[in-house]
Amino acid sequence: MPVGATYDPREHLVRVITAASSYKAVNLAARPGTRVSVCQVDGRWWSTLEGPAVVVSDPEEVAEAERLYALRYRAPRPNPDRVVIRIGVERVLGNVRPA
Repeated sequence: MPVGATYDPREHLVRVITAASSYKAVNLAARPGTRVSVCQVDGRWWSTLEGPAVVVSDPEEVAEAERLYALRYRAPRPNPDRVVIRIGVERVLGNVRPA
């Protein structure tokens, strides 16, 4: 499933915004800490970030994830059902390393 992800290299943290009712959020909420991966490909360059994920609904964390998403992509449309999938990066693969 394609997602828009942001990466914080200081915290080794990926954030993905999504609806609480999405399959990915429902599945992760039922099994917090499940290992997931986020991949990005740009031509011959690719990277994969892996680690345990949790679903977070705290309004401050959702607002921060929305802010970071807007900086990288565009302002997300309003969604009162929004949550954040927070991935603690433990493993980095690829021929491009995140900053």
